Amino acid sequence: MMPGIVSERVTADRLASNIDVFGGPEPLDPTVRVAVLVPVHLSFADLLGLLTFEGALTWDELNDESVIRETLQYAVLQTDLVTVESYGRRALAAYRGTPELEDMGDTSLVSFARSVAIAVTRTFGVSA
Repeated sequence: MMPGIVSERVTADRLASNIDVFGGPEPLDPTVRVAVLVPVHLSFADLLGLLTFEGALTWDELNDESVIRETLQYAVLQTDLVTVESYGRRALAAYRGTPELEDMGDTSLVSFARSVAIAVTRTFGVSA
């Protein structure tokens, strides 16, 4: 049996109102912020897909690790698990030089996906 802590049940009224997730506080509008740590385990394909299709990174930003990390944070928050998997599959296909049918018209996708892959390996230490 796992050890645990048993405490009395506590009830409370509404803890906070007007909670905002992104951006700074609005003028004349008190905002309460809550920080929540959520562990996320992403594969190389997940990282590649999110940063290729959701991240809206530019070629120049691929050299800035802080921008890559911040872009990934927003991409994870904006994307559901099914889309993460779809993006990963599409980005990995482009990385391998065989883009999926829906991406065939994007002539720069293969070279961009390969550049994102280099940035992913450099920034996060994972590779294909």
